[in-house]
Amino acid sequence: MSPAPGPSVQANRHLLPFVAASVLAWAVVPVGSSMDWGTYALSGGLAVLAGLWCIAPLPTALTKVREAIPSLIFMGAVALLRDSAGGINSAVGVLALLPVFYTALYSNRAQLWTVVVGMATLFLAQTLLVGPPAYPHSQYRAGLLFVIVSTIIGLTTQWLVAQARFQASDAQYREQMLEQIAEVVRRLSSSPRAREEVCDAARTISNASMAILYEPANASGLLRSTSMAGLEVDPIEIGPDEHSDVHEAFRSGRSQLFGEDSKAQFFNSKIWELSGRPASVLFEPLLRGGEPIGVLVVGWPQAVRVGGSRATAIALLAHEVATVIERADMLTQLTDMASTDALTGLPNRRTWEKSLERAIAEDQGVTLAMLDFDRFKEFNDTQGHLAGDRLLRETAAAWREELRAGDLVARLGGDEFALLLPNCNAANALEVVERLRGRIPGEETCSAGIATHESGTSPEALMARADTALYEAKTAGRNRTCLTT
Repeated sequence: MSPAPGPSVQANRHLLPFVAASVLAWAVVPVGSSMDWGTYALSGGLAVLAGLWCIAPLPTALTKVREAIPSLIFMGAVALLRDSAGGINSAVGVLALLPVFYTALYSNRAQLWTVVVGMATLFLAQTLLVGPPAYPHSQYRAGLLFVIVSTIIGLTTQWLVAQARFQASDAQYREQMLEQIAEVVRRLSSSPRAREEVCDAARTISNASMAILYEPANASGLLRSTSMAGLEVDPIEIGPDEHSDVHEAFRSGRSQLFGEDSKAQFFNSKIWELSGRPASVLFEPLLRGGEPIGVLVVGWPQAVRVGGSRATAIALLAHEVATVIERADMLTQLTDMASTDALTGLPNRRTWEKSLERAIAEDQGVTLAMLDFDRFKEFNDTQGHLAGDRLLRETAAAWREELRAGDLVARLGGDEFALLLPNCNAANALEVVERLRGRIPGEETCSAGIATHESGTSPEALMARADTALYEAKTAGRNRTCLTT
């Protein structure tokens, strides 16, 4: 068993007041007293031993009683000091408060009770074993009162120390929490996964077991979960007529914390079970300009109090989240606008070029088609531009329904469209294109040209080949598809 490292000089400074009081006591007791110098020397030796115990390296097994054992040794020293100076009239019994106070400050409740019992034994043993005249029996009452008062002082001191440590720890936790929230908000401001990271942050910062973000799904009052952490279930919907504290927090704009019967507050016992049966649940509204835009629901496995660090952390996070989500939605909207054709909602030329380059670089067996409406200018001239725009929108919507996941149809401009078919040969591509041509509304038609990528062909060259095939379809009479040879 290797000894534990002893306290440093800096750590031992807390002993100085106790050492000073002890040295002063042992110095003044002989003044005006008839001393038993042998007992006096023995008491001083025990006091020194108690002090050395406090600063000496101890085996690991004894570190848990570091304060109790020297306190009991010091009690013995006090008992011998009383005897050396004539007993109760020496007035040194008050020194028994020093180990009680020391243990209360630096140890736990069990060690404190051990020292209190040792002090009671000290006063009773000397009265019983030595007795009058040094320790008259009439002093039982005084001894009992001294023990009771010392116990109250010790317990009160220990409670105050625990409160001070808790407040210091809580203040440190709140400071760390504020730093974490500031860091989370900075990260979320540019994150494409703002909602997911909000729930993750709520769990991490407050040591929660789960978090769910609810937002309005429509104007009727339906709330839907848009993100969650700590559980994996399908999106949850809460109708406007369903009883739920999610709706209450959303309507009132006030947070609600439940520490009892949290299961009932979930409105859905299955969700409560999947969330780990939280003992406390907080419903924190997200406000933007005073108006609620959502509710953050957070659950903990232990009891959480109103105004505590965990609840405060979520309140601070929620205060910033509304702005973060608004910014994330704006960034998403701007990104979509930059990559999407405003009229049809299809990818635009910029997105098409990037997608084609990536597909060719990854050697996905690309087949490409160029599609162009037949006599679209005449249609616009006779039907009007609004009708032309409607034709393009309806055609784009119909074409999206015909494509596989991974296929891409884009509007390059005007009535010209491009189709990207990864892992598709020319024959299958022809079938897809013919289906698309058959989905054009009304009696309008389009022509198409198809080209299959060959090794070493650049994106520009592949598009040129498909464009050549499209030109052949136009010159051959329109309303048809041509393949490059």
